[in-house]
Amino acid sequence: AVLREAGVAFHEISAEEARQIEPALHPATPLAGAIHLPQDEVGNCRQFAVILRDAAEQLGARFAFNTAVDRIDTASPARLWIAGEPAPLAFDAVVMCAGLPSAELLRPLGIRLPLRPVYGYSVSAHIPEPVHAPRSGVMDERFKVSITRLGQRVRVAGSAEIGGSAVEINDAAIQTLYKVLQDWFPSAGRLSSGVQVWKGARPMLPDGPPVLGMSGLPGLWLNLGHGSSGWALACGSARVLADQLAGREPAIDVEGLGVLRFR
Repeated sequence: AVLREAGVAFHEISAEEARQIEPALHPATPLAGAIHLPQDEVGNCRQFAVILRDAAEQLGARFAFNTAVDRIDTASPARLWIAGEPAPLAFDAVVMCAGLPSAELLRPLGIRLPLRPVYGYSVSAHIPEPVHAPRSGVMDERFKVSITRLGQRVRVAGSAEIGGSAVEINDAAIQTLYKVLQDWFPSAGRLSSGVQVWKGARPMLPDGPPVLGMSGLPGLWLNLGHGSSGWALACGSARVLADQLAGREPAIDVEGLGVLRFR
């Protein structure tokens, strides 16, 4: 019903039809049926970000990587105090979109957001024989784990670990990813060497939606808490902020996404 109301094309298919679409599915794993979304695609988030950075630089944007911001002064213009710099940098506007550290930077300004990390895991491995790998993306709804093909690699991703830290790896979460890959595509990845294990935070807010728009302080705007929908909402959120910063009315209704709901 949710997919239908959203206008997403989908088909309820039998196990036989699913195996025709994904012929490398393990024949010994029981499969009752599946939902096929023919318009869905798989993307490489890192590659997208790199291409976007290059395009922005061509338009005149400048990036300062490996740079620590100590604090923000909200004024007109807004100022960022950079670690190791004797004087602040002035900007017409500052958009706060620094993930989890954003809460710490905002706290001295009187903005307290209940931003919390929900960690996810992924395992990526080289595909030795493409015929044994998925053709696109497969979702195991029981374990909420996705299996995707990214070029010459297969990536298994999932889990929702609340709290903890990015450096503490939960072995049970990793083993679940291996199990799901073994269940559906046991020969898809070379797991003996060259495996990349990743853990990362998805900053979320307790009521679900992100905080987007004015902070209530001059020169400071917010773009935070998108959770597991970060990439899906990234371009739309950027469009909304660009319109607001330019004094234009956003194309979508953003009522209820402001910071005032946490005050």
